[in-house]
Amino acid sequence: MPGVVRILDLVKNYELEAVTVRALRGVSLTVDEGDFLALMGPSGSGKSTLLNLLGCLDRPTSGNYYLGEEDVSEMEDDQLSEIRSKYLGFVFQSYNLLAQYTVVENIEVPLLYQDRRLSEETQRRCVELAELVGLGDRLDHRPMQLSGGQQQRVAIARALVNDPHLILADEPTGNLDSRTSDEIMHLLAKLNQAGKTIIMVTHETDIAAWARRVVRMRDGHIESDEPNPHPNGHIALVTRH
Repeated sequence: MPGVVRILDLVKNYELEAVTVRALRGVSLTVDEGDFLALMGPSGSGKSTLLNLLGCLDRPTSGNYYLGEEDVSEMEDDQLSEIRSKYLGFVFQSYNLLAQYTVVENIEVPLLYQDRRLSEETQRRCVELAELVGLGDRLDHRPMQLSGGQQQRVAIARALVNDPHLILADEPTGNLDSRTSDEIMHLLAKLNQAGKTIIMVTHETDIAAWARRVVRMRDGHIESDEPNPHPNGHIALVTRH
């Protein structure tokens, strides 16, 4: 399968007053279609910087980032915005839902950034996604009427609405208890089994165990890149069949 993501010798420096912070020091990585990668490392290791670059939220100082066949590392802001809205889905630790919007309306939000006309067809798709993540009976609820786990399910449905090439998840279980974390990871594993490519930042070993592959970073470098031959997600899905 073709690489969904290829990064070559990626460097990211930040200038803080008179100090240069070398956040990434020549990182190279390939993520194939259908992979599920957990990105781990201590604070300051570069994992969040890397996720921001993969999400086209920032540009590298040098190096190349290919998303599919396109090198996005040299793109202008408006081009990066288009890439984000069309090809990427984001899941955040803090959910980032709009308080005044219902479940269905929050799922629709990425379509608004594409200037897509919201039709009966798009609304039907958003309802189907809400049902996919187990919120078919909560369509008209607003975030304050939902638990943390339910809000994260909305965020996952929202990440899927543009049928992205790549889902980027930043500590998706960071604000959740163990049982709810397990439910969210089971959902992500199910999406991965269905073919979605996922890159997830986490500092929790038990959450990383759901991924097919674990990449550990330290001091702006990749320290190790190991396949996980028995991801929890596969075991859980087989068990629940």
